[in-house]
Amino acid sequence: MRSSIRALFAAIALLSALSIAGCQNPLDPVDKSDKIQGLTWVEINSASLEQWDSDPGLDGMVVSISYKNEFGDELSFHDKPHEVIIEFWTQKDIGTGGISHLTRDKLFFSKSINFENSDDDIRIPYEAYLGAAQGVFDFSDPAADFSGMLVVRVFPPLESPRPELIVAESDVVFFERPVGDDLTQ
Repeated sequence: MRSSIRALFAAIALLSALSIAGCQNPLDPVDKSDKIQGLTWVEINSASLEQWDSDPGLDGMVVSISYKNEFGDELSFHDKPHEVIIEFWTQKDIGTGGISHLTRDKLFFSKSINFENSDDDIRIPYEAYLGAAQGVFDFSDPAADFSGMLVVRVFPPLESPRPELIVAESDVVFFERPVGDDLTQ
């Protein structure tokens, strides 16, 4: 009888070991799939003009985006390559009855970026979009407003949860005139 109990325990131990070996460890931080697990929507954390080199002037736009799950918790991921398109638009107000409703008007800049890590920011130097901005903004007017709508289009890996996630932010400043500079020369 003792040998049959030992055999039974050995069989249970072997089955347990095999079943655990076939399961993924839920505490393993390295996710080997291409999918961003739990992704439901994206959000623009910030979009601002910043300086990132040694000279004192602003260098361009820095965009930070968050990937969120259904509860609004921020997701963290690495090595999940996918396309992100950044678009700069002029904006117009189509609201009625004293209620403002801003919408996209004219697209003047678009850039496709290969994005891989949730903790990366997207930097877009002035040189990349300033020429196009001069075609839509009046740089000769010293009081000109150089703001518009930023649209971020995310194409998640494996098209999950959808082929494309879009988020927009209005009244984003694309350019600030340096104090004392005349850009019309």
